[in-house]
Formats: sequence, C-alpha cells, structure tokens
Amino acid sequence: MSLDQFNPHNPDVLSFNSRSSRVVFYLKPVFILVLVCFLGTVMAQRRSHAALTYGGGNNGSNFDSGYGVVFGVGYDAPLGNLKNVYKPAANYSLGVSRFMNDFTVSLTLGYHAYKPKDDLVTSGDIENTSTIFSDYRVYSAYAGAVYNLNLADDVRLYGGGNIGLYFTHYAFSSTDNVGEFIVDLRERDIYLAPRLGFIFALTNNIGLSLESKYNFFAPIGKSDYGSSGTFYTSVAAQAAITFKF
Repeated sequence: MSLDQFNPHNPDVLSFNSRSSRVVFYLKPVFILVLVCFLGTVMAQRRSHAALTYGGGNNGSNFDSGYGVVFGVGYDAPLGNLKNVYKPAANYSLGVSRFMNDFTVSLTLGYHAYKPKDDLVTSGDIENTSTIFSDYRVYSAYAGAVYNLNLADDVRLYGGGNIGLYFTHYAFSSTDNVGEFIVDLRERDIYLAPRLGFIFALTNNIGLSLESKYNFFAPIGKSDYGSSGTFYTSVAAQAAITFKF
C-alpha cells in the first residue's frame, strides 16, 4: 500500500485522485439509471392484488400497513482511497419503518468502524515518512423510502434510497525527517444511497430482509484540512429482522 498521495505537511487527506473521481463520475449515472428503470418497471406493472399479506391475511397481520422495528447487521466495504487504507467492517443499524401499501418509509441509526489495513505504513520517498492511522468511525442517521413489488404471498422485492448524515471521526500521525504531524478530524457528511433488496415472511409479524446499498458521502461545512467537497463511496450488504406491530 502506498501513501504517496498523502502529504503530512499539507493534509488534503483521503481525497480522491483524478482516476477515482472519473470512476465515481461514471458510476453515479449508472446506478441512478438502474434505480429509475426499476421504479419505472414496477410502477407500470398491473397489480394482481391490492397488497402483500403474510400468513394468509385473515387476521390483519401483514406488511402493507402499520409499523415495524428493524434490527440490521451487515458488511460495509470502502472504495477509492479509503479502500487503500482501511479494511471492510461490520455495520449495525436500528430503525423504525412505516408500511403504506406499495411504499415503505423508515428512520434509521447506524454505526460501523473501518480498521486500518496496517498498524504502521512507511513511504519510500526521500522524507522517509511513516504514518499511523486510527479507526475510521461512522455514526449515521438517515431517512429511507422504497417501492415494493410483490413476487409471492410471502416475498417482496423493493427498491429506493436513503438520505441523511454521516458523523465521522478519524485521525493519523505522520513522522518524517522534519518531525511529527498529527491530524484528528471529526466531520459531518451528507449521505445518499440507492438500495435494492428482498423481504421474506418468517411469521405473521416477523420479516427477514436482504439488502444491498451503494453509499455516497461527502464532508459538508468548512474544514481546516481541505476535506470539504471530497466524495467518498462504499458498498454494503445487510440482513435485517423486522418486528411488525
């Protein structure tokens, strides 16, 4: 792993290089197009029945109305320059969902922490720089909305997106021939993510969902270290249990 893109005396750290920026530029419209095509297809289809019901629907236990508490656990893998420094991490979430026939909306809190790939990284340049990275911690709060497509009486396909905030904290210390330089950053990031998944009925009031997301996040506000305006990405997969009430 190389840290040639980092300058400890001008820490525009963890920003995308031009190649990564081009990748993100082309990936964004692809994912948006896929999401639009999915939503257009499901909206155009004629529904064979009004809503998906679980357990036969004879007692009102279904996922087309009411509320649910959602517990999720998954795997989040950083991309771009974050991938060069940090390993994938487990992610955890807790949320509340509102079921409204074809649509589901939600509010969610989440947490994950990327660990550095190496405890100590050295650079081969003339300054003989060595760098130590902390964990990259992410606390998230976001709203979500999806459109549901019935595949069977106990299975739904859904697609939609999330919007909210990431609260991130990371630090690094670089040492070279001149001395030691320490950066400790706590940032607020705007967060967006298209999402696609399935939900399966386990009982009348319990559902299991499997979901994938492509996460975009960027620091907002002023920064002394030039990270504002930087765009980061990651991919995530998650399994969640929904308890409906």
